[in-house]
Amino acid sequence: MKITQIMLAKGFGGAERHFVDLSLALAELGYEIQAICHAKFTKQSELKTHPNIRVQTVNVFAVWDPFARSTVRRLIADFQPAVIHAHLARGAFIGGQAAKALGIPAVVNLHNYIDLKYYRNISAFIAATEDQKKHLLTHHIAPNQIAVMPHFSMLPPVAVKPYPTGRPLTFVALGRMVKKKGFDILLRAFRRYLDAGQDGRLMIGGDGVERGTLSKLAAKLGVADKVNFSGWVEDVASLLAQGDVFVLPSLDEPFGIVVLEAMASGKPIISTRTQGPITILGDNSAFFAEIGDVETLANAMLTASAKPDVSKQKAQVALELYQSTYSKRAVVPKVEAIYQQLAS
Repeated sequence: MKITQIMLAKGFGGAERHFVDLSLALAELGYEIQAICHAKFTKQSELKTHPNIRVQTVNVFAVWDPFARSTVRRLIADFQPAVIHAHLARGAFIGGQAAKALGIPAVVNLHNYIDLKYYRNISAFIAATEDQKKHLLTHHIAPNQIAVMPHFSMLPPVAVKPYPTGRPLTFVALGRMVKKKGFDILLRAFRRYLDAGQDGRLMIGGDGVERGTLSKLAAKLGVADKVNFSGWVEDVASLLAQGDVFVLPSLDEPFGIVVLEAMASGKPIISTRTQGPITILGDNSAFFAEIGDVETLANAMLTASAKPDVSKQKAQVALELYQSTYSKRAVVPKVEAIYQQLAS
């Protein structure tokens, strides 16, 4: 079966990671994949390595861009896929228009709480959580057009390890350095963790507009010598392997593929009670803090440090949940079923 995947963003976050991983997973199963992406998409090279993936690029200035719309329609017409799978608003709008013109069914992943004016020509929606499904229903999307299905990670599961002896814990966090990721809250919580008499290190992977501000905050808080800003991370598994406890301090997280990556790495997880993580995890599989709250985040870090057996038990539950529900093996067959249904 031929499948067109469309991602028209330049940068790289959770939605873009899903686009790349899904394209690769389907190609490994023998699907012919047309990956239409922005000319400046940063992860083209990952897709070009697979012989079953045809990468085609287009410059896109906005959803109204007539050149981009005609180019995408022509590329899809030449490829003749059975299904178009779009990601994010720009891909859904331009891909949906092409789908309508060519008479091809289109499905879209819901990566956030969207403005549905860009999704008018979509045949089916994949919501990552029940809360995202409720969002669609309130905007009058028919229930039979919605499938609830989590994202997945390509990372192989790693056995849970005991806490290290003879050295302090290393907390690790990862994400785009933008305000909603809450890294400033994490730095302040780490200061409180140290003030409570603990020692430790903090690694923060990623890059973005807030990096300079965060570096200055670390210096102001007097923790710069214990915080490592590692920059953009290509090898997520390697970064996670260097930490003992994973922390997600986000203020807003509709799903959170990085949570799945932490689950796969066998790490104890601390997360804020944001939309995605509280759907993926429970009190038996993670420690939780309130959104934007320094004190509860610091307390969660202290608890994770003081109770290594509890931490290990939660990490084991999260690892098993990853294998059964959020791995490539668990999720991709459900995507295939949607394609079969739409194509028929």
